[in-house]
Amino acid sequence: MTINDVIREARSEHEIYFLVTAYVEAVRYCDRLSFLPAQVRELPIKGVDDFQKRIDGLNAELGKSSAQTADSPSRIVVKETADVLGDALQRLQWLKQEKHKQGTLHA
Repeated sequence: MTINDVIREARSEHEIYFLVTAYVEAVRYCDRLSFLPAQVRELPIKGVDDFQKRIDGLNAELGKSSAQTADSPSRIVVKETADVLGDALQRLQWLKQEKHKQGTLHA
């Protein structure tokens, strides 16, 4: 099971933020060569818009490094982080939709 799997199964926003914060902390510790842009390594994460900005920054980084091989260490770290944040954003959006549906069912 990967962090992505756990994020996709998270049952609350709190769980998602906890998991992503733990992931970012781990990456900050291990990313000695600073493969990730500074904005991605900053904590705390401040909501859905912040997730989107981080993902956009990572995608821009992937676009700049398209000349690198797919298995270069920097590209692997950036791609993995983009995937983790993307899964977190999708799960947050899904939870929000479900919460909205529940609210309309009980109204």
